Amino acid sequence: MNYLSIDVGTTACKCQLFSDRGEILEYISGEYGFLKEEGESYVDIEAVREKVFSMIGAVAAGHRIDSICFSSFGETFVLLDKNDRVLFHPMIYTDKRGEEQAKELLSRFGGEKIFKITGTLPHAMYSISKLLWLKENRPEIYEKADKALLICDYFGYLLTGRRVIDYSLAARTGAFDIENLCFSREILEGAGVSEKLFSAPKPAGTVVGEVCALPELRGCKLVLGSHDQICTALGAGVVGTGQAVDGLGTVECITAVYEGAKSDLRMGREGYCCMPYALPGLYCSLIVTYACTSVTNWMKNQLFHNYKGKEKSVFAYLEKGMTDGPSGVLTLPYFSGSMIPYQDIHAKGAVVGLTTDVTDSLLFQSVMESLAMEMRFETANAKKYGIGIKSAVATGGGANSDRWLQIKADIQGIPYETLRSSEGGLCGCAVLQATALGGLTAAEAIDLFVKKNKTFLPDKEKGKAYAPWYKKYLKLYKALKNIR
Repeated sequence: MNYLSIDVGTTACKCQLFSDRGEILEYISGEYGFLKEEGESYVDIEAVREKVFSMIGAVAAGHRIDSICFSSFGETFVLLDKNDRVLFHPMIYTDKRGEEQAKELLSRFGGEKIFKITGTLPHAMYSISKLLWLKENRPEIYEKADKALLICDYFGYLLTGRRVIDYSLAARTGAFDIENLCFSREILEGAGVSEKLFSAPKPAGTVVGEVCALPELRGCKLVLGSHDQICTALGAGVVGTGQAVDGLGTVECITAVYEGAKSDLRMGREGYCCMPYALPGLYCSLIVTYACTSVTNWMKNQLFHNYKGKEKSVFAYLEKGMTDGPSGVLTLPYFSGSMIPYQDIHAKGAVVGLTTDVTDSLLFQSVMESLAMEMRFETANAKKYGIGIKSAVATGGGANSDRWLQIKADIQGIPYETLRSSEGGLCGCAVLQATALGGLTAAEAIDLFVKKNKTFLPDKEKGKAYAPWYKKYLKLYKALKNIR
């Protein structure tokens, strides 16, 4: 059997075809931009649909496809009428429309109740807040709404005609009961939103049905996928408490797994969520910082103007000049605000300790160190909620830097591993398909598809050298808070 995995992101999508022996048979990626209208940015769903279907067609032209599974970003939904026409361009999660509605939800239900039910606190990013914004500000559109489909179940619906959503993506609506694994009637009825808008929630890995929309995929089955961070974690072999995946992309997101739902309101107030994982009985939290390769790329492009000397790349040039130990410079990486635990969108980045001896390489190294220190801070803070991390698998663009991963291991004090491919989410979709159709257990599928590459163990001596710098780092935000 051949399993096609498709990951749909906000500006790019990629697909990978696996054999049931774990071989990678085909890989295709493509990009698309945002749709701009009246000063707002939207997901260009027509461009996304065209790209995804063209990729499926390209793979099908050269290979048999026995099943398809999607992973996608969360929160954003496609609103359709009874004739499946798109009623409103899909709003991205950073769109602030829905802020007032989120405040109203919090006032109506109270933080303790809503966090216990949904594992989140109301926020403009969640689907329910944006649906309420449409209801209040575009009633003529909202009245025609027949379906609100997140990206994963939207493509599932296009391919099979069936509306099914997995538990983790359902949780990103802000209206899903994470313990009873159903949409919360109390929240939806209190908000005046019909449950019929949403797809039927099922476990990730459920066989949804046969693909009927594309003749070339006759007999192909759709296996229910999940949130992209969940699929990435599964594709990194994360199956139990203490394990995590660290996605080093435009932003950094550590997905930490544990047993049982959490309901501590303090956790929600600090920005930690709780959502169902792809394996029964397990839950996870997304530990996010807004800065990651967005900052390293900014430095590369705007400060260093892509200068690479005699090296093959800018990063090779910069890493060659780094010191073996602390850079001696402290960076506060809040270039796009702070998320966990300060929840301060107005926070600013800073570089402290500059002298005329600081080189471009040392400045770049300080950014790498700061991102490791930030994640050490955020994960250490999570321990008070029973979320512990003993090891991590790195994925995304930042996982290609051995130097960065060693710095993270030394500062964070945990082992880091990499995969044969940084596309962990696609591998996670393959795991789901193999368990659904190939007769494998999750452990057997992970052994087959998840191939580790390198391991970076923490150096105790370097950890000691970084300890005083980490103590200084913890003081930076509060010391600079009033300097805006």
